[in-house]
Order: sequence, then C-alpha cells, then structure tokens
Amino acid sequence: MSEAPMRSIKPYGVAISDAIAGGDLAKMKEVAAAAEQHLAEHGDVAGVLNLLKVEIARAEAGL
Repeated sequence: MSEAPMRSIKPYGVAISDAIAGGDLAKMKEVAAAAEQHLAEHGDVAGVLNLLKVEIARAEAGL
C-alpha cells in the first residue's frame, strides 16, 4: 500500500463524525492524525474558546 499525501482535513466534529460513519479505516486514521496535529499546533481550542466566551461576557457586562 502506498502512502497518499495527507490532504488538509479540518478536524471538526463533522469530519470526525463522517469518518466514523464511513467506516473506512484509512480515512479514520487520516482524520485522527489531522486532529492530533491540530491539537499539537493549537492546543485545546475548546478550552480556550470557553475562556474567550467568559471574557466576552465580562466585556459586554462592562466589567
């Protein structure tokens, strides 16, 4: 089996859900690798997004 170049896959819920639903092992591994790379480069985006939302709420409240 030759290795295909990794395509740019956005590791969001839809891409992950679609890979799982499709059942294609190679696609699931490709999406998992893209998600792991995203986490390595950007960290816990969900956690940081929560902090951002807190700061937005504070700014809107005039604090």
